[in-house]
Amino acid sequence: MWSQWLAPDEQHRVPLACRCLLVREEDGRLILLEAGIGAFFAPELKARYGVVEDGHVLLDNLAAAGSSHEDIDVVILSHLHFDHVGGLLAAWDGGPARLLFPNARFVASRSAWQRAKEPHARDRASFIPELITLLENSDRLVLTDGETPDCLPADYRF
Repeated sequence: MWSQWLAPDEQHRVPLACRCLLVREEDGRLILLEAGIGAFFAPELKARYGVVEDGHVLLDNLAAAGSSHEDIDVVILSHLHFDHVGGLLAAWDGGPARLLFPNARFVASRSAWQRAKEPHARDRASFIPELITLLENSDRLVLTDGETPDCLPADYRF
């Protein structure tokens, strides 16, 4: 399928990217749309998926923009596949997964959350089970049914 647009490598992988967007509101509140792949991979998974970055690109880019993960107020997640939420985790260090963004609320649709909790066999490998547990236990997860959640202004639609 990918070969219509890109030549896959010898392991049938193609380069992918998930771009994150940082919104700085006039009152200083910071909203992050997506978290990207991050640096949570153990070395064997990093090699399997062809991740070439050595550091946590999202954290580096936030720093370049004058912010850190501690400054983010809301993180909006389109869905919970690892390439969109891996950046919520600290870089792999051999220990248990650690959730970053300690001051943020995490917004996801209820249907995306349910899919992550009970994945289909076709995309089960696309989720990070430890992250699902960390988000659930954070008391900062906001699930929405398509309406604007309370943590966003009324003129935001998600």
